[in-house]
Order: sequence, then structure tokens, then C-alpha cells
Amino acid sequence: MGAERFKLSIDELSYKVLASELSGLEDGDWGKPVIGQPRAMEALGMGTAIRARGYNLFVTGAPGTGRRTAVMRVLAERAPSLHGLKDYVYVYNFSEPQAPRALAFPSGSALSFKRDVHDLVENVKKLISMQSESGDFKKRKEEQVAVWEAEENSRLAAFEAELAADGFRVVQLQGEDGQTATDILPVRDGEPVSFDDLQSGDAPLPEAEFGSLRERYFGHMDRMRLLFVDLKRGRGKLETQLDRLRRDSIQPLIHAEAELLSSRHEGAGVRAWIVALERDILHHLYLFQPADDAQERKPKRPPLGRYGVNVLTDTSGAAGAPVIYETNPSYARLFGTIDQGSGGPAPDRSAYLKIRAGSLLRAAGGFLVMQAEDLVQDEEAWTALKRVLRSGKLEVQPQPGPYGPPPAIKPEPIDVDVKVILIGGELVYDVLYQADPDFQKLFKVCAEFDSTMPRNQDSLREYLAFIGKIVKDEGLRPPTPEGAAAVVEYGVRLSDYRHRLSTRFSRIADLLREADYRAGAAGRDAIDADAVDAAERARAWMSDLPEEKLADMIVSGEIILRVEGSCAGRVNGLAVHDRGYYAFGLPAVISAQVSPGESGVINIEGESGLSGEIYDKAVLIVEGFLRSRYARDFPLAVSASICFEQSYTAIEGDSASSTAVYALLSAIARVPLRQDLAVTGSVNQMGQIQPVGGVTEKVEGFFHICKRAGFTGTQGVLVPRQNVANLTLSREVMKAIEDGVFSVYAVSSIDEGIEVLTGLEAGRQDASGAFPEGSFNGRVAAELRRMADTVKEYLN
Repeated sequence: MGAERFKLSIDELSYKVLASELSGLEDGDWGKPVIGQPRAMEALGMGTAIRARGYNLFVTGAPGTGRRTAVMRVLAERAPSLHGLKDYVYVYNFSEPQAPRALAFPSGSALSFKRDVHDLVENVKKLISMQSESGDFKKRKEEQVAVWEAEENSRLAAFEAELAADGFRVVQLQGEDGQTATDILPVRDGEPVSFDDLQSGDAPLPEAEFGSLRERYFGHMDRMRLLFVDLKRGRGKLETQLDRLRRDSIQPLIHAEAELLSSRHEGAGVRAWIVALERDILHHLYLFQPADDAQERKPKRPPLGRYGVNVLTDTSGAAGAPVIYETNPSYARLFGTIDQGSGGPAPDRSAYLKIRAGSLLRAAGGFLVMQAEDLVQDEEAWTALKRVLRSGKLEVQPQPGPYGPPPAIKPEPIDVDVKVILIGGELVYDVLYQADPDFQKLFKVCAEFDSTMPRNQDSLREYLAFIGKIVKDEGLRPPTPEGAAAVVEYGVRLSDYRHRLSTRFSRIADLLREADYRAGAAGRDAIDADAVDAAERARAWMSDLPEEKLADMIVSGEIILRVEGSCAGRVNGLAVHDRGYYAFGLPAVISAQVSPGESGVINIEGESGLSGEIYDKAVLIVEGFLRSRYARDFPLAVSASICFEQSYTAIEGDSASSTAVYALLSAIARVPLRQDLAVTGSVNQMGQIQPVGGVTEKVEGFFHICKRAGFTGTQGVLVPRQNVANLTLSREVMKAIEDGVFSVYAVSSIDEGIEVLTGLEAGRQDASGAFPEGSFNGRVAAELRRMADTVKEYLN
């Protein structure tokens, strides 16, 4: 009778959602970006509104709670604003060709600037062509050319006359390689004669006369070379004068074009570049000349490539601030690239036209959303992102490519204002916050998504609206009222709280899709409760192979575990095996052995290196409980060992500490414990039972073992009283409890648990600290005193 008062009734365990409970709630409208997340929505609203540096966001929470959907919906529903939105371009740097200039324009102006620059270049071409056909220009050019040519001819004629007076003449000789060379030869009988001919023949020149002739020859050659050098220098001066004439005559026209361009596009940086553009055009007019006029001086590269405009971002069609979701946040995708041709890194001065924008620049003035786990895997990208967020300057750096070293250019950094939103797990956020000081300063807002929400009329209405949205959007079969109630009930079960609902809506959507499949397979036109139940059971069956194999080992006797009878010093404990996508509970025998001694409580797992720090602490608490309750007026003289039987992996956590206490007290008092019950719960030094995690999985795990071994009608599980609210048991377990073949007991202290496990009264201490004779605690105290006396006698 004592145990019955701790047994939970079906009403105390029920969390069933009735179709009648949902009646009248079908009018919900799935119009909110997310439901059940007021704290996260407040953080998102504040973080997206404040544009100050450092107010970037980290969105955390359990997967499937709609983090990404909520972020994208919140950003999409912001009031459209083009304030601060800019277009960015790179242009040629005329003073430092290897450092392209970055220019910023108001939204939608970059393409018009590019067209205007192109029109300016085309107009300059036309002006150069018109200038070359201008009568006034031709006349002034011809006059300067005529003056120079008259001077040139005069000096050549004077030199030739000087040569003739001395008996020499300028001749053009054809070499063996076909090249023509200018030389000076002596004249005999009115004809030029080579020096070889003068020395050969019947009457060669006397040696003295020949030497004098050669000496005068070399003098004339030196003067001719000096003359040609001087004439070449004069020709260069003529070209300079003609260039100046050309510039002076066309400069006002080009200046007018530049002024027109400057008037259309504001900004100090833009106008400074236009001034440099005008100056460069005037010094490179030959680039605009037709090919046949300047063929010899035409560069090998495209002559006018220096006057291009590389538009990196164009926001002309934007209705508001950009929102970029980067699925692959590598360094190149985030910060941009510089295309590399097969020509290698060196001399390509048009490389500024090959700069490509990354996600950061495309999101400038708006928001860049990324998965934190993907970003931090690339340490270079993470470090560079923090540098941009600190300085507000973005550098596009060349990266090595398949053709060798990167292009040797260093583009000017761009001033960017972008808000970064990272979506990640709680562990990533905690690690970054604790280990990276920059993270604390750069991500000042954390929007944390809760995995559950209260179960009330409003949340039920929104659940039904979500169900309707998925059904409509994906063309699923409509749910019946009972089917919708079963889906909501799954949401309660998923939350692990009987009075809450899960916000992991991706799991709810998956259940609807799978229930639709089961309904179709059964030939039904709607999703009813049976289809939902079949979908849940099929999903569990597809994932529970390890659970089934372990259960087979228990039933076959490979793992020694009893589900009936009683035994001293043994208790069925419960553990949870979590595989990520599926968690299940499994019983394990916890045993204790005692004898007189001074070793205290020995943790066998700890001694063998198979226990974690929390479990080690739990064992120390067990020993502290023994001292405080039973050994106040005599020394605790016991050697006890506690062991997880047939466990060969590490044990962690304190959820079995109450189980260890039951086994230890049973071994001391030599009172058997019920083996048809399994136990979970942690204990403190005062003997109070504390709540634990995974309580639903633990109850269901022992239920399945009992089902396989055969129900006796007395089997059940002891759970902490505080965990009753967490029990969301399956329909099968609830039916067994209702039929009386399985039970759940809730206890809040070791004494209550002892009453259930032994059927004996635990016994309370009187004013002198003694326990009633014959009570369980009285037996424990008496045996511990006997052990102390035994040790004392032995030592004496």
C-alpha cells in the first residue's frame, strides 16, 4: 500500500490533445515570420535596426526552430530603404597602374558613369579625327613641318657641298643582309670610288696620299654622325611641337567633355579621377589616332583599355537594402577575386577590369547571412571578415591560380557598411565568445531561439495555421480534426514538456509529409490520427536497430538483467543512448558490495578510468549522504564498491546516483530490492531526488524490455517527482499504464524510493537521532554500527 501512493495515474501522465480542444482555432493566419520566439524576435529587430559598428548578430538555437526562415522573413519585411546604398567600380590609376582606384556612386549610377566614360572616349576619337581633317590645323602643322624641313635640307646641302669641295660624296650602299647604309666615298673622275679600288689596279695611290685621304674620310664621317644625331633631335623637337599644337588645339574640347562628365557625377574622388583622366588623354592622344597614322607607335595591348570602368555592383534595380545569403563562405566568395589569364602575373595593366565582387561587397548597405559553422572552418576567411568589420574597409586581394602567381596588383580598399548575421549552434557561440575577444566586440547581439513555447490557445491556433500552410504549399492531403490533434500532440511530445509545444517546425513538417505518405499507402483521402501514428512508429522503427539488438541481448541472457523478483544490492538503472537523430533508453544493472573496512565507497568505473568527472562527483555525494544520515555518532567504517555491470564504455552524468544509493543501502541492510522496477534520478547529500534528462526515453526503454520479456503486471519505473512534467510517453506506453500492466512512480526523496523498492517503511529519525527499530533506515544504521564495532575490535 505504501508504494501505491507514489504511483502516477493516467490523468497525471496524460498530455493528449483532443480534437475538441482545437475546435474554433482553425482561423489562424500564418503571417508571422516565426512564432513562439518573442525574445529572439526582439533581438533581431534591435540588431537589424542599429547600424552602428559592432551590432552584428549571431542567431543561435536548436536546428529546425526556423532560425534561417525567421531571419530572412524579418529582413524581407523591413521597410524598403535605399539610404546608404551605393554602387562600386574600379578604374585605372594613372599615377600608380598597379593600384586600381575604387569609386563609389549613389545607387544605380555606376552603369551610367560607365556609359558616360565610354561616350567621352568615343567623342575624343571623333575630335581627334576631326582635328586631323581641320584645315587650320593642317596649315599650322604644314608650316612647322616646312620650316623644319627647309632647315634640314639646308644643313644637309651645306654638308654635301663641304664634302664635294674636299673630293668626297655621300652614297647609299646595299649590304649583304639587304640593309641600306649611308657612307662617304672619295670622288675620282666625277665618280665615287671605294678605298679598296684606290689601292688596287695599275696605279695605286701613294701611301702618304692614301693616309691623308683616309684621315679626312674619318673626320667627315664623325661630322656626318653628329649632323644626323642633331637632325634626329630636331625631328624629335618637331614632334613635340606638333604634339603641343595638337594638345593646345584640342584641349578646350576635351576639357568640355570632362566638365560635362564631372557635372553628371558628384563626389570628390570621382571628380579627382576625371581630372586625372583628362590629363592622361591629353598626354596619350596618339592612342586615339587611326591605326594607319600611328601604326609604329601602337602598343601591343588594347590601346584604350586604360579608360575602362569595371562595375563591381549595380543596385539600379534594388527596392531596398540587399540581403545576401552566402551558402559557401570561402575567402574568394566573401571578398572577391581577380581573374587570372594564362599570361601570368606580370604586365597586364588592364587587370583592374578583372576584379570581381564578393558577397561582402554585394551586401554593402544591407545584410550578409551565413552559417557560422561553415565560416569558422576557413580560418583565413574568418580572420579577414573580422578585419573588415573592425575597419570598415574591404580589400580584394589576388589569389594564386592555375597559371602560377596571382596578378601583381593591389586594388584600393573600399569603404563598406555591411551587417553580418551568423546562424549557428549554442556551442559555436559559446566557444567564439569565450576564446575570441574580437567576437565579443563585433557581434554584440545574440538572438537565441527557444526550442519550446507555452501550450495555450494562441500557440495552438498558430500550430494549426502552420499545418494548413504546409498542406497548402506542398499539396498534401488535408488533415482530419483527429489527425491535426495527433500532429499537435507530437509537438508536445517533441518538446519534452506536457504543457509546452515544440518550435522545431521542420520536424512537424516532416511528420506531415510522412503521414501524407502513410495515408496514401492506406488508400485514405485525408491525414487521420492513424496515419500520423503510423508515420511516428515507422520513423522510430527505421532508426531503432541498435535498441533492438541490445534488447535481444537482454532477453537472450547475454546481458544479465532481471525484470521480476527481488535481489539485495542490485538495482536496474536507466541510461540514454543518443545517436543525434534518435535517442533511446536502456536499462543497466547497478550493483553494490559492502564489508567492514575503511576504504569508503569505491567507484569501480572511476578506478578503471571509465567514469567522467560528473559521475565521480556523484559517487562522492553518495558517500557524503551515508555519513550525514547514518554515521553522526560513530565513524563510517565500510568498504563498498559500486559498479555498472557489463558496461565497457565511459559513464558520465549523475542520473544514476540515486540508483547507486538504493543498491548500496540494500547491500548494507541486506534487504532485497524489486527487480521489476527500474530507477532514474540524481541525489544530493540531503537525500533529495533531483530531476534528470531523457526521462521519457528511459521509461519507454524499460517498457520495451519488459514487453519483450513478458509483462507481469507489477513492472514500472521510478522517476523524480520534478520530472513528471517532462513525461510525454508514447501512446503504447500510455495504453499499458491505463490497462494496469505498467506503472510509473514519482518520488522526491531516497526514503520514498526505498518504500517503493522494498515495501518497508523507511523510518524517520527521532529527537535523539535514532531510527525506528525494524525500519529500513534502522537496519542500515544498525549494520553500519556493527561494521564500525567490528573494525574497532579488529584494530584493537
